[in-house]
Amino acid sequence: MNEDEKTQQNLQAFKPQIESISRSGIALIVFLSLVICFGLFCLYTQVTRGHIVTGMRDNVVWGLYIVNFIFFIGISYAGALISGILHLLRVPWRTPIIRMAEMITVISTMIGPSYILLCIGRLDRLPNLALFGRIQSPIIWDVIAITTYLSGSIIFLYLAMIRDMAILRDNPVKNARWRNPVYRFLSVRYRDTTKQKELLNVSTDLLSIVIIPLAILVHSVLAWIFGMTLRPGWHSTIFAPYFVIAAVYSGTGVLIMVMWVFRKVYHLESQITKIHFNYLGLIMIILGALYGYFTFSEYLTSWYGSIKWDMEVLFRLFSPSEYFLQFVFAVFIGVLVPIIIVTVPRFRNINSIAFAAVIAVFALWVKRYLIIIPTLETPLLPLHDLRPEYVHYSATWVEWGLTFAGIAMFILLFYLFSKFIPILPIVRTGEEKDYSRLRKIVIEKQVKQNSGNNKKGSVITASILLLFMLVPLSQAIAEDEPEIRTVLKLEFFHVDANQDLVATLRARVDGKYQPLANMPLTFRYIQGNTVKEIGNAVTNLKGKVTMPIPENILNTGGENGIYSFSVTFKGQDKYPQATGNTTMKPVKLEMSFVLKDSVKMVSLKALEQGKDKQWVPLENVDIQFYVPRTFSLLKVGKGTLENGRTSIEFPTTVPGNQLGYLILVAKIEDNETYGNVEVSGTTNWGKPVPPEKIVKRGLGDTNAPLWMVYTLIVLLSLVWFHYMYVIYTVIRIRHLGKI
Repeated sequence: MNEDEKTQQNLQAFKPQIESISRSGIALIVFLSLVICFGLFCLYTQVTRGHIVTGMRDNVVWGLYIVNFIFFIGISYAGALISGILHLLRVPWRTPIIRMAEMITVISTMIGPSYILLCIGRLDRLPNLALFGRIQSPIIWDVIAITTYLSGSIIFLYLAMIRDMAILRDNPVKNARWRNPVYRFLSVRYRDTTKQKELLNVSTDLLSIVIIPLAILVHSVLAWIFGMTLRPGWHSTIFAPYFVIAAVYSGTGVLIMVMWVFRKVYHLESQITKIHFNYLGLIMIILGALYGYFTFSEYLTSWYGSIKWDMEVLFRLFSPSEYFLQFVFAVFIGVLVPIIIVTVPRFRNINSIAFAAVIAVFALWVKRYLIIIPTLETPLLPLHDLRPEYVHYSATWVEWGLTFAGIAMFILLFYLFSKFIPILPIVRTGEEKDYSRLRKIVIEKQVKQNSGNNKKGSVITASILLLFMLVPLSQAIAEDEPEIRTVLKLEFFHVDANQDLVATLRARVDGKYQPLANMPLTFRYIQGNTVKEIGNAVTNLKGKVTMPIPENILNTGGENGIYSFSVTFKGQDKYPQATGNTTMKPVKLEMSFVLKDSVKMVSLKALEQGKDKQWVPLENVDIQFYVPRTFSLLKVGKGTLENGRTSIEFPTTVPGNQLGYLILVAKIEDNETYGNVEVSGTTNWGKPVPPEKIVKRGLGDTNAPLWMVYTLIVLLSLVWFHYMYVIYTVIRIRHLGKI
């Protein structure tokens, strides 16, 4: 193979690094091997004793293992996307980092799926996944997608190494000579002829085009495993792009960390410069801003929708006693700190960008934890076992040991790979820029910006001082807030045959009213100068208490037919005492459905209790008519009582059930004399709805839809056709090497 001067220089620089291992390298290998051995011991413990040695229970069935699986698979996609896009765009500064990105892809994709196996309690049933897997299951999609993706990533990395394999074949290594036959075999007789070069470039470009959408699709499939469940916090259409952005964001951070480490270990300061860190830092903050946007959108829609179970998960995330600190670190610090470091020139240097990458990577790992654990700790059904270890997940030493073993395996494979093939490509394509000249240009620009930066620094300093001044001011304002005021409201409700008193206890705190739960209230009946206690009750979570009115109270006849009641809160802790009062006059409502000349009418008769307990017609009171719907009452009419009667025409367009039955409700609402009185009736005058179609969910259906099967077959066939074509091209390159 032809070797130019630049290739020879690179060979002389990198060959000693792959021929020998320093003492510190041997120490690193020994340490990582010990960590991996401890992980194997943890695995043996889990297999022999069962999942009882982990923190996973029948409610939190996933733990650190799934978190690690998502994390490793996520960072692998960044390597594929970055290397593929930079290669296709022929970005001049890509050469020193593209192999590291490809190595991240392959190694992470090999380690990540192993954590899935750790979640399986019966490894002996693993073959059933291939033998009896259901094509409509997103889990099967994930298995197929990851297998296809790993195959393509290995081929892509191999194509990028063929030229270096040929150089090492022509310049055999002196130590560990077993590698020389491997180099000869893997180099496929590549001589850098015009035809071989053309075939290799076409194959690499073709695989770059395939690997980019495949990487996006694979992580989308991983997100669909969560999004297609009905669990709170997971069932979201935004999960697929959200996962992709988060994966590339964390993967870019890992790539920056790897660059920083190998730059220090192998003294690659002249190869990996500040320009590479600046460019990748810029990519990282753009992805970080997108990740922050998706995070805000996800939590905003969940909070605004206020679905009960989604709110339960949000309460856990926002609670200082549970996950608030992790939430702040993952959502705010993990986004804002990298953006500030990279965008502010004073903070932007190689070490600070690497630090920002560390923050981003750890924040994304914590975010994966927050996606998994709080949701599983919020089951839709009540827990039957309330032991703390069953309600709250806590990882055990076994799970942490296997987690650190996976990280150690990642580092070890990366280091050993760098001893088998140079961490940077030896053969260059001639597309690199003169980085020494670019560094001079950057320095000149920085000198010109120094004066402007000083002015910006003064503005920032003034802003910080103003912020510190506002903090004590806000505290002073908070101290001057008025005392807490307690409000107690008492209402009367007469629904069909039930007559109840409903008390609502609230307190004004920080300018807002909030319900007071678990507070004792005392109900009394007042008749002239006589006060009789009805009973005591405790408020619920909404600050409400419902007290049925005893029959003996209703038999007293009240005072001139009017009954007076009161409720008292004696005060507790910082909440002062409060009292509520109400009066009511008994009313009877009777509803009937009448058909007059093919016109459907709803008739209502209303009587009030007069003197001597006689029932007389009720006059000049408004009656509201409603039909209960799923979430509220649908108003269908209004009438005013005359001589104790009123009627409305029945709305025949209102849908009922499949037979046309529906409930009609007539109400007297918030009347000063009669309170809230309600009566309901059922009729079949509603509009019948069509029979409900039974739609089986994808996982429950016995047969997968044909469109799904055909789509999967076509996509897989296209991808594997390109793989086969690339392998055929490699065979052609080997055949051309004989000539």
